[in-house]
This record gives sequence, C-alpha cells and structure tokens, in this order.
Amino acid sequence: MMEPNGPPGGGNRSYTVPKLSETHSPEEEDSGCVHWFLQVFPLQRTCQGVLRTTSNNPRGSYSSLNGIRILSLFWIIRGHTTQLSAWNNLDNEKVWKETVESNTMYVFAFSGPVYLAVDTFLLLGGLLSARSLLSSIHKSEDKLNLSLVANYLFKRFKRIQPLHLFIVCLAIGFFSVIQKGAFWFTAEDLVTNCKKYWWSNLLLVNNLFTITDICAPWTWYLSLDFQFYATTPLLIYLYRLNKRILAAAAAALLLMSSLASAVITALLHLPVHQPTTLAYESYFQYYYNKPYTRYGPYLIGILAGIYMTTKKDPLLKHQWQAALGWLSCLLGMAVLIGLAYVLRDVPPGPSVPHALYQGLHRPLWALGVAWIIVACEEGYGGFINSLLSSDLWVPLNNISFACYMIHPVLIILYNSKQETPIHYTDLNFMYLFLGHLVLTLLIGYVLTVLVEKPYLFLKGNIG
Repeated sequence: MMEPNGPPGGGNRSYTVPKLSETHSPEEEDSGCVHWFLQVFPLQRTCQGVLRTTSNNPRGSYSSLNGIRILSLFWIIRGHTTQLSAWNNLDNEKVWKETVESNTMYVFAFSGPVYLAVDTFLLLGGLLSARSLLSSIHKSEDKLNLSLVANYLFKRFKRIQPLHLFIVCLAIGFFSVIQKGAFWFTAEDLVTNCKKYWWSNLLLVNNLFTITDICAPWTWYLSLDFQFYATTPLLIYLYRLNKRILAAAAAALLLMSSLASAVITALLHLPVHQPTTLAYESYFQYYYNKPYTRYGPYLIGILAGIYMTTKKDPLLKHQWQAALGWLSCLLGMAVLIGLAYVLRDVPPGPSVPHALYQGLHRPLWALGVAWIIVACEEGYGGFINSLLSSDLWVPLNNISFACYMIHPVLIILYNSKQETPIHYTDLNFMYLFLGHLVLTLLIGYVLTVLVEKPYLFLKGNIG
C-alpha cells in the first residue's frame, strides 16, 4: 500500500559531504565522520518533516489521495486484526460466523469486503506511477528512452526495499528470540519461511510463491505493486504512440484480467472474498495475490493518471453531471459491498454469479474511487473533498508505508503470545483494533524517522 505510488517520502534534499584528507589526524577523521553522519541523518529535520501538516507539492498534489490512502489503511488494519484472530484464536467461532459474517453492519470487520481497500491502493499506485513517469519524461525534454525507464524502475526499487528488508530481518530476529506462546505456530511459520525464502522478497517475486512458503505474507502487495509498476512505461509508450492503440491495449488487458478472475473462480469453486478459515488455500494460491487477476484496478489507475496529468479541459462542466456521477458512484460502491454478503457462501460447483462478481467487482470499485478523485480535483467534491483533503491526514500519510509494513508484526505477536483463545465480542475486538492502531502509528513513526526517511537523505548524498 504505497507511492509514487507508495506512501510519500521526504524531499530529496541535497547536503554537502565533507571530504576527509589523508593528512588528517585520527581525531579529525573521527570528527569528520561524525559531522558527515549528522548531515546525512539529520534526525531533527526528519522528525519535523514527518510531522508536517502541509504537502511538499501543494500544486497538483491530488490532496484527496491523502484521506483515501489513510482511511484505506485503517480499513486494512481493522481487517487484519479480525482476520488473523478469526483464523486461529477464537473460542467462539460459531458465534462469530452467525453474528458477523452475514451482517452488513460489520462491513469494516473482516466479514466485510476489506480486500477492496487493497484495490484502492492499486488504483492509487497506477495513478501516481503514470504521473511520475510523465513528469520524468517532461523533465527529460519529452524523451522516453531505456535509460529513463531503467532509472524510473530503479528509483522505485530503492524507494521500497530498505524498509521492506528491514521488516523481514526484524521479523526473523525478533520472533526467533522472544519467548513462545501457546499459539506460536503462526510466528514460527513466518520465521521458517523468511529464513528460507528471504531472497524472494529481495527480488520482489514472493507473490508468485506457494502461499505456505511466502515470507512475511503481507508483503505480497509490494511485489505485485512493483510488477505492475514495471508495466507503466509500456502503456505510456503506447499513449504517446497513438491513443487508440492505448485504448485497445487497455481494453484487452482489462478483459483478460477479468476473464482470468472469473474462470479461476468458477473452475475452483472459490468464494468471492477471503475466507475466515484456512480451508480454502486455493483462493490465495491461484487467485488473490496473482498479477493476472489483480491488474484491473492498477490499469484503471494508470489511465486515470494519464488523463489527469495531460487533460486540458475539465471532465465535469455542469452541476448535474457531478450530481449524476456521485449518485452512480456511491450507489455502485454500495451494491458491490452488499453483493459480497449475498454471495458470501462458497459455491458447491461452478457459479455464474460468483464468477461474474469476481471478474467485475475490483475494476468497478476502482472506477468508483477514480471518480471520487476526479470530482474532488475538479471542484465537485463538496464536504467529501474537505474531509479527504484535510491537512490532518498529511502526517499520517507520511508514515503510512511504515504503518502498513509493521502492523501485521504487532498483530501476529499479540495473537501468538496468547495463553488462551480470544473470545469474540464487538467490544473486545474494537479495543483490540484501537490498541493495534495506536501501536502501529507510534512504531510506524519511529520506523519512518529512523529507517525510511534517513535512507532518502543518504541517497541524496551518495548519488
């Protein structure tokens, strides 16, 4: 979940690195090293930058994305809080299934389609990747060449990998030395897989592995996001070549992704959303984290990014257009959420309704979110735009990447250290969510200041 297309980083400010002369004394060299370190890792400046409430790039910064990103992150944390407990730790699973899974009042719990928040992140990723590449092309005298594409991809790789690999190492080291609890098998599996398959995270291909072999399972999103990110230059090339060719290619890719989702769902009799038990591994193994089933929202994001970056005239010219758009958008998104409950049961055989929903709901959700962004940017967002564009989201936006990366570690640690099963009640799980959320924000801030942001300063110094 993540900029350009991931969570925003601090500005790449330049600092002069003092050179140490060979004739300096050891004391002078030590002093020079300390001075260099303080310049490269300016803790005070980093702390202040993370807590700022104004955007680094207020013009054309798509400020509504801040609120969309953070609300989606909260939804994911809420879902993981419930999901990881419902899989292994509940002592009243029957009550859970009867009161939660079929009740739309629990839409923000795991019973609701929390996975749609991931599709929101994919949309944002595609939008910002297109914007970033088009900006780089503009700065390079309107040239799109292999050197620019290589630099574009490498910058993305450097952007996400330091914190990503730090979390992998942290999970291995921390869970290897801490005292075990009664439900330690989840943490133990994580350590075993990461020791064996850590290199798949380094290469950003772990989403292609068997679900039981994935190191730090929540990091599949980073691999998927990078794989999709690598397709942006090709689509931008087609756009610059001919808009009709881009439209045809995009339609073909969207159709193939939707068909793949529908056919896999029908042939394997898959549920339309994540099951609350581990009985349906095929859902994760063949569908959930695979690029050929999840490309639709990212593709729509790329197209939205191209449009919003290159448009000369606004899409909306009249109030009635905006009103019709908002009505269609909100109604459509509500129907998608409602259908997740109607089709919640696992089909005993091939099911046309399940297949159609699986093939279409992710792109349609992405279209709804894209409409919200466009309407807000063109001045038709009203109070929704005021909410999503509030400066209060900016500090949270600055630590969103670290929060996404660390929150499953905290949830797994809590669940694995339990000596007795967890008893589900609405109040218990609300407190559990709030506790995980507060700890996630605090530790996410620390990781952003000490791991993620200092690397950006170091990157500016070493070129």
